[in-house]
Amino acid sequence: MGKMIIPSILTVSDAISMGEKILNISQPLTENDSKFSNLHFKTSKIFDRLVKNKKSTLKSSFTGELLFADKDRGSGFICFRDITHGMSVSLIDDIRVKAIKIYAIIEKHGVGIYSLGYKAESASLLALFAELDKPENQQLLAELGLMMYYTSLKDAETEFNSISAQKSAEKTSISDESEAATIVLQELLPALTSLVSMLQLYSELEPDPWENVYKKVVTYITETNTVARARKTRKQTQSTIEEKEVLN
Repeated sequence: MGKMIIPSILTVSDAISMGEKILNISQPLTENDSKFSNLHFKTSKIFDRLVKNKKSTLKSSFTGELLFADKDRGSGFICFRDITHGMSVSLIDDIRVKAIKIYAIIEKHGVGIYSLGYKAESASLLALFAELDKPENQQLLAELGLMMYYTSLKDAETEFNSISAQKSAEKTSISDESEAATIVLQELLPALTSLVSMLQLYSELEPDPWENVYKKVVTYITETNTVARARKTRKQTQSTIEEKEVLN
């Protein structure tokens, strides 16, 4: 069949789409020939590995949860910071003096903690908590009525860390069990090529029932190649345009 399946232009998604169609349409023919059946089975196993590892590269289910948890702890910090700051400029001397001490600690660790990256924010909050958890500061928080705001901030950080740990565990699990999809792709395309070559041979030797299936497979491959070539052309054109813009 020559160079019908062209690895250089096919992405993982292309291969999955094309492979699924080829394997499905040729499945009934596995009952006609043991050699074809064995090759079909081996190719299907590689295809299943590719699909599995393609899915493993998708966005983690915990990404969105972690984003919302980060927003919550940010809101918790802003609330605690702003209420404390408001008290630190109070006209009531007793409240102002106590609040100034707490707000000084917040300033020390950063009034913009909420805008830091995930790890940096967690590290800063941990340091803030360590200082505010000292008995003398806990007493001040209680006297100022700030404890519930402080506790809600700590709870939000605990929730963030819990989700972060789950995401890390998921990532580790996927990493331990998965293969690079591009590596599996290098196995699948030659296997599909062999399968289609056998289909072509059998279609010539025994047109019924092989020929009709082979023609459909050729159509699938041609359609996939057309889309892949068009995509490659668009990328090359865009790259050329960008290079010219840089030169100008």
